[in-house]
Parts: sequence; C-alpha cells; structure tokens
Amino acid sequence: MKKLFAVVACSALAWPLVSCGDDESSSATTPVVTTVPATDAPAPTEAPETTEAEMTTVVTEPALEGTLTIMAPGPFKGVLEAAKAEFEAAHPGVTIELNLGHVPTLLTQLEEGVVADVLITPDAGTMGQAGTKGLTAGEPSVFAKVPMALVVPAGNAAGVADVSALADEGLRVAVCAAELPCGKLADQLATKAGIVISADTLETGGSPGVVTKASTGEIDVGLVFATDIAAGGDKVAKVAIPDEINVASDASAAVLNVADNADVAAAFLAFLTSEAGLTLVTGKGFLAP
Repeated sequence: MKKLFAVVACSALAWPLVSCGDDESSSATTPVVTTVPATDAPAPTEAPETTEAEMTTVVTEPALEGTLTIMAPGPFKGVLEAAKAEFEAAHPGVTIELNLGHVPTLLTQLEEGVVADVLITPDAGTMGQAGTKGLTAGEPSVFAKVPMALVVPAGNAAGVADVSALADEGLRVAVCAAELPCGKLADQLATKAGIVISADTLETGGSPGVVTKASTGEIDVGLVFATDIAAGGDKVAKVAIPDEINVASDASAAVLNVADNADVAAAFLAFLTSEAGLTLVTGKGFLAP
C-alpha cells in the first residue's frame, strides 16, 4: 500500500518533469528544452564586396599639345613629312613645324639663339658637334641608317657601272664638300673600295646639290645619299653600291636644350625609334639602325 501511494504521489507531483520507477530502477531525467525568444538585435552584416573596377587605379596620361619645331637637313623632308602626319594624327593637340636647311647652317642658327625642340642630323659626327656646343639635352637617338649610292643623268650615257667610275679621270665626277656628312662618307667609301676619287666638283650644296647637277647633265656621276636620288625624278638614275663596300651614316635625333616643349619632343623621339617609326623610315628608303 505504501508503495502504491508513493507511485501515485510521484506521478501527481512530478509529471511531466520526472518519470518514476520502482526502487530498483534508476531514475531518468528528460532534458528540458528552453526556447529563448528572439530579440530585436540586428543580424551581423557582411562587408560589401570590392569590385575589380574599384580595385584598379586608372592613370591617364595628360594629352600632348603645343607646337613642335624640328630642325633637320633638307634630304629628310620626305620622311619627316610622313612622320609629321602620323604623329599629329595620334596627338591632335600637337602641330609640327619643319625647319629644313643645310646642316652647318642649322647649327649656326641654334648657336645664334634660334629656338627649336628637336635636332636631326644625318651622321653621328654632326650630332656630336651639337652636343659639344651644349645645344642638345640628353643622349641622341639613332633612328635610321642612310646608305650611299651613285647618281647619273637619265640614260647613263657614260656607262657608269660601279664605284670605279668615281676614280675615272675621263668622267665628270661630283662628291660632297669634305666638311659635310656626305663628303666624309665619300672618303670612307674610297678607303673601303680601294680607290682614289677623281672629283671635278666638291659640292657645297651637299647631296641634293650633286643630284641637281646630275639632273641637268653637268656631271657624269656623283656620290650621294641614296635617299636623295628620288628628288631628281626621271632626269636621273641610280646605280647601287654593293653592301660589302658601301657605307652609311647614322641618322640621329635629339631634344634641344632650348626646347619649349620637351615632353612632346621626347614623345616624338620615342615614336621615331618605335616599330611604327621603323616601318615609316624603311619605307622611305632608309635602313634600320
């Protein structure tokens, strides 16, 4: 009877929290699950994603603008006019002006205070003179080689076949004056070919002057920069010189100390020495540097 009372009491007092058994069984406690009411606290927020566009810093170079004045020998007119067209198309804010003339005259003009941005010379020696005089800023850039060739009047009545014609005393021969780049190359060619040039004319007008004399029939053969012969049109003809004995000069460009627009000048030199510049100069008859 006591046992029955105990069971009833246990059931009445402990349910549903405790399950009671007999004296020999162990009591089992059912876990109490407590539900915590939701609070108004905001859920953690994730950091916004950074897009690739936001992570990339775009640096825009300022557009080039202004006038760029280039001083160069007359024989470079064709290649520089082509370079001018390409560079101005790529940089609409830039205008290029060409000051073309005789190399010694250009150096004299600079020494007398003429303001320009870029100097171009047909040979390293002339550029070296400009550097010695303090006219250039930084190192010059070689952008092409200028080979030599023989020029004769159309029809080649004298039958000029090779450089030996320059040593023929029976022919009217013209080369550039000794102080000019093409005159210095004439001496180099004579040494390399093993000849003594028999010159009737030492042309102070340089390579273009020799071409002019050939076009008017005043000479039988002349030694000139190969790129100058085209100026004579159909009044002259070219006789090529074999590569193994030919000579060429280094066409160089440099920024001038008095440059008003040094940034544009540097960009133009970079263009001349680029792949695009190389394609342009070789297309005009120059050789790769």
